[in-house]
Amino acid sequence: MDPSTPLSLTTRLLHWSVALLMIALTLLGYLMVKFEIWDLYALHKSLGVIALVLILPRAMIRLGKGWPAPVRQYPVYEALAAKAIHWGLLISTLLIPISGLCYSAAAGRGVAIFGWFIIPMNPDLNAPDNVIPYSESIRDIAHTLHVYLPYIMLALLLVHIVGALKHHLLDRDNTLLRMVGRKS
Repeated sequence: MDPSTPLSLTTRLLHWSVALLMIALTLLGYLMVKFEIWDLYALHKSLGVIALVLILPRAMIRLGKGWPAPVRQYPVYEALAAKAIHWGLLISTLLIPISGLCYSAAAGRGVAIFGWFIIPMNPDLNAPDNVIPYSESIRDIAHTLHVYLPYIMLALLLVHIVGALKHHLLDRDNTLLRMVGRKS
């Protein structure tokens, strides 16, 4: 692919939709926990499943085709940093919704997409307001991952954004332009 050519519409749509959804989900999760707005829980889980549905094909494309070729030759340290950041973002965006699904399912809370359960709840028949965990150890591990991975993802995302701005403003190359669908 010519480095001056914009990336495919599929690549751009998956990139931006995953980015915006993961930022929104992180903010939603933070607000939900910080202010104990548990009514947001169902929305958070529904959007998390949708995010995973978008992340999986994006990951498969990246694993199958690799990342787009750089627009020019970069110093070795920059190329290595970019590779590490891209891998970190790919892995964290996969693991965050997967850990959320595992956490909710193992806790017995189930997983629903806008009210449609894809993983059923495990209600306590003796106390209808409670659920019985399927696995407390999986619940605890998944919860820990789901709490801390977004911080790692946000740190990687910040470096990614700074790198994109560096390419655009300092290097004046086509890296950012092709991700927004423009030619240089």
